[in-house]
Amino acid sequence: MVDRRRIWRAEDYLEAIYALVRKGEKPGIRKLARILGIKPSSVIEYLRKLDEQGYLVYKQGGIITLTEKGEELAKKIYERHKIIKEFLIKIGVPPEIAEEDACFIEHGLHDVTIEKLLRLMKEIEK
Repeated sequence: MVDRRRIWRAEDYLEAIYALVRKGEKPGIRKLARILGIKPSSVIEYLRKLDEQGYLVYKQGGIITLTEKGEELAKKIYERHKIIKEFLIKIGVPPEIAEEDACFIEHGLHDVTIEKLLRLMKEIEK
């Protein structure tokens, strides 16, 4: 059986790294620890696992680079998060709650459901 929490954790890390890079920031251990709400030592440990799995390259000194595989997954999760958050805000959920809920929901929805949400949002905008 697949441990979904472990998959979600990997997605959270990759999404956080991707978001930092999109903002022009270097993803560092302390920044990731703050974003993810965990200890820097835990970040280092998990980055090593993601490196072994081919999602990123982690080098001593805190140099973190997403691989093509990691960036592809990170971008997918980032976009899912954005779509879900925008949808929740459009239906009246306060932005801070929409952010929190999007973090939770983004891992469990099927790609088909995300596509349907996106289509519905486009129809609403018309």
